[in-house]
Amino acid sequence: MKPENSIVELIDLLIFDAITHQASDIHLESQPEALRVRWRIDGVLYDKEQIEFNHMHQVLSRIKVLANIDITEKRIPHDGKFKVMVNRQEIDLRVSSFPSIHGEKIVIRILDRAHHMITLDKLGFSDAMLSSFKQLLSRSNGFFLVSGPTGSGKTTTLYAALSALNSPEKNIITLEDPVEYSLEGITQSQVHPEAGFTFEKGIRSLLRQDPDIVMIGEIRDRQTAQVAIEASLTGHVVLSTIHTNDAPAVIMRLIDMGIEPFLVDAAISGVLAQRLARTICPHCRIQIEPTEQDLALFKRLGTEPIMLYKGTGCAHCFNLGFKGRTGIFELLTMTPTLRSIVMQRPHLDVIQHQALEDGMQTLLTDGFPKVQHGLITLPELMRSVI
Repeated sequence: MKPENSIVELIDLLIFDAITHQASDIHLESQPEALRVRWRIDGVLYDKEQIEFNHMHQVLSRIKVLANIDITEKRIPHDGKFKVMVNRQEIDLRVSSFPSIHGEKIVIRILDRAHHMITLDKLGFSDAMLSSFKQLLSRSNGFFLVSGPTGSGKTTTLYAALSALNSPEKNIITLEDPVEYSLEGITQSQVHPEAGFTFEKGIRSLLRQDPDIVMIGEIRDRQTAQVAIEASLTGHVVLSTIHTNDAPAVIMRLIDMGIEPFLVDAAISGVLAQRLARTICPHCRIQIEPTEQDLALFKRLGTEPIMLYKGTGCAHCFNLGFKGRTGIFELLTMTPTLRSIVMQRPHLDVIQHQALEDGMQTLLTDGFPKVQHGLITLPELMRSVI
């Protein structure tokens, strides 16, 4: 067998298997003895069979060629992309290389629109929270933020929201870094900081495009936040993401950035904090008795013990016991009382207390019914929200 052909076949099979197993990322890590291979499935990395050392450099070079990355430069990080066809479906692959002491590490992000583009009612919202979320989105102006760590599904939620809002009567423009998926009927743009096309400049420019709804990939600094808030106060709906631990912390984060409290008060319509939890495979789900550790956790949470569920592993879930993920949410709506508190530059605990008084459910409170109904495990809930 020709080495060149074997490498091509090996990479084709590696990518095909990862897509078939609905992995979101393929990690290829240079090690002294072999090329370590890992897949990220439902947010968790799993080791796969390693690739022999004598094929390692050929495999990495082949992927860099496919992604149009310079194979001779291994000392600095590179980014690239390419497409593959699987079952008549075109799938985008984004490639990132990174130098390490043992050689390069390459991560391939699989952007499979068929599995990632979902509607609002499929994200995991309770009926009451979904109704409140839709009411906030239906406003003619306002600044709505989605918060959570990297990989918590923030962009997916915003895409689902934009799809729900999309209609011929509305001009929707996005400014992203990068554009994850193409949305039909929506103008999507990608920032290029090296060319001077930053979020701040991009927002100011797109406001001259007569938009009704604007989606900004992420609020990273005071300048971006300031322009986004100004846009929401001039008759636009502005959606974006930000990194905080929970919904009330978003308000403090904006104030800490240097945004005046009266602007936060006037602009913010609501905040959604979220996490993603792996769901139990329905084909191998069984009921189990709580362990002593579970009972101690129930006591700590102040809830009565309940029967729990877990997946034993089967062919449907590739023996993982989990299949798919669901969202766990915390929705903060700006009430008149909360707005008056924000004007006083309060501490975080004051905002949290008032939000709870106004009916906000915490991430833990939203996730617990999913445990009761056998959708997720108790350890998975705690892993996701703590």
